[in-house]
Formats: sequence, structure tokens, C-alpha cells
Amino acid sequence: MKNRVFRSLMGGLALLSLAVCLIMGVLIFLGRVSDATYKKAFLAASAGWFVFSIARGKRDKGPSAGESGA
Repeated sequence: MKNRVFRSLMGGLALLSLAVCLIMGVLIFLGRVSDATYKKAFLAASAGWFVFSIARGKRDKGPSAGESGA
């Protein structure tokens, strides 16, 4: 259960970061934000997307079925 909650949270944050990237592109196109603001927000959102999507895909690896302790 704990792993599912973590994966859901990381997936939601990854999607939120992706949405910020897309929204910032629209806002710069419409002239609503400055270049500096766009660059900072896009950098942060891009980094967030990579971090959260990698964290979502990471799995706890226990001993495999074929491995033995001996």
C-alpha cells in the first residue's frame, strides 16, 4: 500500500511539472511572462519532471525468486 501511495504521489507531481512546462510555453507565446521568468520556471519544472518520473519508476528490489542465501 505504501509503495502505491508513493508511486501515485510521484506520478501526480511529474504530471504537474509537465503541465507547468506546457503552460509556461503558452504564457511566453502570449507575452504574459518575461524571458527570465520563463527560463527559470521551465528549468525548475523540467528538473522536477525528470526527478519525479524517475522516482515513480524506481522499484524496491528484494531478493529474486531464483537467488538463494546459500
